[in-house]
Amino acid sequence: YNPEPVRDVKGFNNIKMFPEIDVQPPSENNSKLTINLKNRGGGIGKVVVLINGKEITGDAREPSFDPNAESLTIDNIEIKNHLYIKPGKENVITVKAFNSEGNLSSRGVDLIYEAPGISEEQSAELWAIVIGISDYEGDKIDLKYASKDAEDFSNALRIGSERLFGEERTHIKLLTTTQSDNTELPTKENIVKAFEMLNSAKPEDILIVYLSGHGVSTGSDDNEDYYYLTREARTGDLKDPVIRKMTSVSINELTELIKKIPALKQVLILDVCGSGRLVDKLTEKKDIPSSQIRAFERMKDRIGLNILTGCAADAVSYEATRFAQGLLTYSILMGIKGAALREGEYIDVQKLFQYSADQVPKLAEDIGGIQQPRIFGGESFDIGRILSEDKVNIPLSSAKPLILQTRFQDANKFIDHLGLEKKVNDLFREVSTKGKDASVVFVDAGEFPDAYLLVGQYKIEDNTVNVNVKLFKQGNEEGSFTVEGDISDINGLVKTILINTEKVVEGK
Repeated sequence: YNPEPVRDVKGFNNIKMFPEIDVQPPSENNSKLTINLKNRGGGIGKVVVLINGKEITGDAREPSFDPNAESLTIDNIEIKNHLYIKPGKENVITVKAFNSEGNLSSRGVDLIYEAPGISEEQSAELWAIVIGISDYEGDKIDLKYASKDAEDFSNALRIGSERLFGEERTHIKLLTTTQSDNTELPTKENIVKAFEMLNSAKPEDILIVYLSGHGVSTGSDDNEDYYYLTREARTGDLKDPVIRKMTSVSINELTELIKKIPALKQVLILDVCGSGRLVDKLTEKKDIPSSQIRAFERMKDRIGLNILTGCAADAVSYEATRFAQGLLTYSILMGIKGAALREGEYIDVQKLFQYSADQVPKLAEDIGGIQQPRIFGGESFDIGRILSEDKVNIPLSSAKPLILQTRFQDANKFIDHLGLEKKVNDLFREVSTKGKDASVVFVDAGEFPDAYLLVGQYKIEDNTVNVNVKLFKQGNEEGSFTVEGDISDINGLVKTILINTEKVVEGK
């Protein structure tokens, strides 16, 4: 049932074995790890080393090493003083080795290393980078909810974290396009700086990264990466490598940024949508591309992340929700507010993720462009605590009526020479961004299940514009009204149309 073409995978006829691995821990006089590898006929490929589940090197070999050599000894990997090591505690060192072709690896040899030093029972701290981008360069790929989603998530996370860890141990960096300070805007430069400022975290700390906005999957076998568009992006077309580097953060880049942060408990949440538009195929079921799945699997394996991803296949379905909010974030807020709390109080990552993955399809109902969220990783730990008095400070929108692109024309000229249609659409679009205070949600499409369609005709007599409006849902007339206004105040007339529309859809 998957329309993706089957990948061209070479036959596994002649299996070339990965090398034999022997690992020796650091000694009293040597702070470095020793790895001995023996060629078993398949060559000696890249050698990956992880500390406590987090990659410290993707290939420990020297660049000039001959992969067909009979053996290899690596003795230059610093362990004792590495920032991922927990002093005075047991640490897990993992070594994986590939064959020379890179298509087969060992399961990984684990070494339990009790690091010297005194185990200091320091209180854990929470570090978070929360990013939401609604206003991109130009207006072709702008979104309504992404910035607000980030702000709402940041608010809920801060409430829970400060209750569990304390205000002084909660550090949340919020970057959205609604910020007035240029240093708080989600540009490529500011995003990289935000990660670099978290190097003071400790191994026992928690890192949370939340991204809302546009995500682009290349879907090609030669470049199976996933990209988060930054504020500078004008389009989702990333074929040009220069544009790709300047206007996006790839999963590989994100992995390297996170690797530099010592915190070992890590969470990544992506409430993103594709940059394409599927107005004509809005009800078509969508799934996460296999190339994107492989990208996140590699990321999880390299740095041990807990990942929740996959909300909307395109911008239209992302914004065609009754809650004036991205559905993944809405489900997360529902969970934090009380629906997915462990013991009725604690925000457990895995419990929250599973609730969100189950809830999004229910919230989506007929929105075929919403993807089934996916969870990568399975570590369970608490990131916050919510008491009864906290819940009132986590607002949630109620379901809103959906409004389609409107249609207006002069009854005599059969064209919309006043530009009424655009002005009404723009006002509905603006109202939709108000979240829980929005009266309606504007769906930027010509058709959509259970949505209202406004059709209007107007006549001009002297300086007065008379407008007759009818509202339809699923082809049935649901209401009508007549308004008038001065031709010199079209904006006032548009506001009157909005007010009367609200009355009809609310049944007043």
